[in-house]
Amino acid sequence: MRINIIAFFIIFPTLLYSQRKSDLGLCLGTAYYMGDVNPILPFSSPGINLGVVYRYNFNIRYVLKLEANYMKLGANDANFTDYFQLARNLSFNFPAYDFASQFEFNFLPLKFVARKFGLSPFISSGIAYKLMQNNNAFVFPFALGVRSTIGENWSIGMQWNCRKTFNDKLDGVENLVDENLKSAIHNNDWYFFANVFITYKIFNSNDNCPAYEKDL
Repeated sequence: MRINIIAFFIIFPTLLYSQRKSDLGLCLGTAYYMGDVNPILPFSSPGINLGVVYRYNFNIRYVLKLEANYMKLGANDANFTDYFQLARNLSFNFPAYDFASQFEFNFLPLKFVARKFGLSPFISSGIAYKLMQNNNAFVFPFALGVRSTIGENWSIGMQWNCRKTFNDKLDGVENLVDENLKSAIHNNDWYFFANVFITYKIFNSNDNCPAYEKDL
């Protein structure tokens, strides 16, 4: 399964490479987790997030986005005042890998135009797969952010990424709740990462067709 997922993120962008609507870039930010060890605090025990992003721009609003991310996730009971957590005194810190395929929608039209820039908020969602220590599984991704095009080649932006897992095992701690009372929504762990990104349009030759120049 792991090999198939990695191969998809390598081969699929290659097939789209010749379409002249692609941009490729890097992401840098911070990641955090929420679950049994960190139930309430965003950006508690933040770790680094590094990633690569590939975008295939269907038009000025719709984008296929492929991402591969590395991050460090961790939390510590000692950072909270809850008596149960202080007595439990658990902590964890480990690397994680995230591969996502999402459709992105720009609320405003974005074009790559010489000596001009465009700006638009966006949302995206699709499917993702996480690789963590003995806890590899599909997750539900959702992201929102803002992106700006700069001239004919560059774009920059920032985004907040949310990943909902479908189990309560990310942190190694499972809720001690009666099976009849467990909720598939509220008992599952989450992880998040916020980053800034910069991309460069792979193709920008003079032989771009007029229709493409008009749309992007």
